[in-house]
Amino acid sequence: MVFLKNCWYCAGWSSELTDKPIGYKMLDQDVVLYRKKDGSVVAVSGICRHRFAPLADGKVVDDKIECPYHGLQYDETGSCVYNPHGSGKIPPRADLESYSVIEKSGAIWIWMGDSEKADASKIPDFDFVSDRENWSGLTGYLRIEANYQLVIDNLMDLTHAAYLHPTTVGQSPDAWIGDMKMEHKCFVEGDILTSDYVFFNSPPTPLLELFTDIEVGDIYTPMILYPASTMILDMYMTTPKGAKSEGVAMPSCHFLVPESDNSCHYFYAISRNVKLDDDEITAAMGALVGRAFIDEDALIIKKCQEAMGNADFFDLKPVILETDIAAVRARRMLQKMINAEKS
Repeated sequence: MVFLKNCWYCAGWSSELTDKPIGYKMLDQDVVLYRKKDGSVVAVSGICRHRFAPLADGKVVDDKIECPYHGLQYDETGSCVYNPHGSGKIPPRADLESYSVIEKSGAIWIWMGDSEKADASKIPDFDFVSDRENWSGLTGYLRIEANYQLVIDNLMDLTHAAYLHPTTVGQSPDAWIGDMKMEHKCFVEGDILTSDYVFFNSPPTPLLELFTDIEVGDIYTPMILYPASTMILDMYMTTPKGAKSEGVAMPSCHFLVPESDNSCHYFYAISRNVKLDDDEITAAMGALVGRAFIDEDALIIKKCQEAMGNADFFDLKPVILETDIAAVRARRMLQKMINAEKS
């Protein structure tokens, strides 16, 4: 499968990266990340050029990554700078590939394509992850055994939450499903796609119920996709027809990174703007989100992938519902960008 390379992908949460290297497979490429003494992040290809050992199993020595197998060392540019064997001569073809990497709002971002095209302004704002004066919440990670576009499908159409998540992050079909109970808009601005649902006169979801006193209200759930697979959900609950500024806010991040054709990384974060000092609420949020993402979403998406096998999604001629408009547009928009990158 061909992936979009000239875009930013999340490579983990800033708080979790130290001088101990961390390795991921991204876009079918092995990558290793670590911090230098000055705190800056290094990202280079993750397999040693000598005997193909994983560099994530190595260690950082004087800001260089050392292979755990024979001790070759590579600097932040990917250059092999130390060979402890024989005359110490650096052999040809020893260098690794290096990647542009920056940090923003508590996350690490990597550009897997042409570094000259890396534009930091393309990374969306989501200060609710790092701003702990005004927000309280948590971050997490899971690996999903399915193509990342199936996860995008899932997130762009939140009607599934009425059937898959009624006891965690959604509400029952009786509360959410039907023309008079919800409104949906899908629109594109530049290369940014928004799938915007409003659920009217709804009880709070079990997740919202942890920290809101609103018994019945309107739940706003605009999900914004920044290609290839960076998604932010700005969720609000207000009294019926109330202003968002007067309700409770529960924004969340959903950062997907293709690992292979049939697997992906899922970095997520969720925050709230009320009862910031209540650690029990934060723990309960984590438990409900974990159930929703791991036991519900990841499980059904994996089963969908198994049913599809290696077939192309549209080749299987899936039934398309009206509520699939955002997911279909996301697939077509992404394919158009991939085709343009290849040409």
